[in-house]
Amino acid sequence: MSSQSEVIKQAIPISRQELPELLFIGMIVNVTFKHGDFSRIGEVKEAFLRRRAEIQNVIDPDCFYAPWYSCEVMFTYFYCMQVSSLEHVPEGMMGFSVPAHMYLKVEYDGVSPWEPDPYGELQRYRDEHGLKEDPRGMVIEKYAFANEGREGRITIDIFAPIE
Repeated sequence: MSSQSEVIKQAIPISRQELPELLFIGMIVNVTFKHGDFSRIGEVKEAFLRRRAEIQNVIDPDCFYAPWYSCEVMFTYFYCMQVSSLEHVPEGMMGFSVPAHMYLKVEYDGVSPWEPDPYGELQRYRDEHGLKEDPRGMVIEKYAFANEGREGRITIDIFAPIE
């Protein structure tokens, strides 16, 4: 016997994963929730895609990352490449490290807009397992360049920090 909940969990696998310290170089965009210019997100992504070849010491040239964090007023979103060194940060970009941390990882490959919403599934998983989101950590989204531009579809790995 299978419930709707079990079917969704199979469709969107969620696991716990500890990641080591990660180094990133990329471009940043800040947007306020109220009166924010959300078109800036796409503009920064396009600029990042044009300039990504400037980033040295890239670990996996087939993937890019979008770490982010938010508060009640705004959110900060990065378009980055994972690197082995922060020695050479191109002008107009930012290099930073994300400390080692425990995450919930959700893998989603499906329609866009999301159905079901992987962020909603992460929240449900945390609730069902007595876990708390770590408000100090950054959510890390991972994308493959090969999956970009597919109309109506998205493939993403989301790493959500937990306490």
